[in-house]
Amino acid sequence: MSESSIQKAKSWDIIAFGELYDTSYDRVYRFLFHRTLDTTFTEDIISDVYAKALKNISKFRGDSLWEFFSWILHIAYTTMIDHLRYQAPIERFDNMTWELAYTEENGNAIDTKDILEWVLSYMSTFKERDRIILTMRIWDEMSYEEISKITGESSSNVKKIVSRSLQKISANVSQFSISAFLISYVFFR
Repeated sequence: MSESSIQKAKSWDIIAFGELYDTSYDRVYRFLFHRTLDTTFTEDIISDVYAKALKNISKFRGDSLWEFFSWILHIAYTTMIDHLRYQAPIERFDNMTWELAYTEENGNAIDTKDILEWVLSYMSTFKERDRIILTMRIWDEMSYEEISKITGESSSNVKKIVSRSLQKISANVSQFSISAFLISYVFFR
């Protein structure tokens, strides 16, 4: 995959667009699935994402693969939000399990899986946008700039959303360890 594939795709070269699709599909799928937790719903959204991308590829202004990933993830994000607006509310976090690697570093900060499940349950009370941004920052390990490009929010607003979300969690978590872990993980790495 090279930058020349991007240029060819902009000129409606369907094979070059296919290469971009193959290169980005797994990342876009994971991005959507981690937010919807529904395979069928994710597949519906992803088909719309690539249809929109194909329709608008000639308008894409970037030249690098990184810029293409940001662009396609932005399309995925806005398409997902549109789908969620018209979908009946569902409990997307109820069946979610977190498989965090247990290491000395985070093992001391997170003593039980129950705390994480409580945090997930509490996060279901957040606005959809805030929950998505927080999960991008913590679990997807995206930078504020990446989140900004995907969501269309300014970097400073993304930082405020993450900070306020963590403050809400901290204020409502009886166990200090998870709050300390989340705050240190987000701000000091």
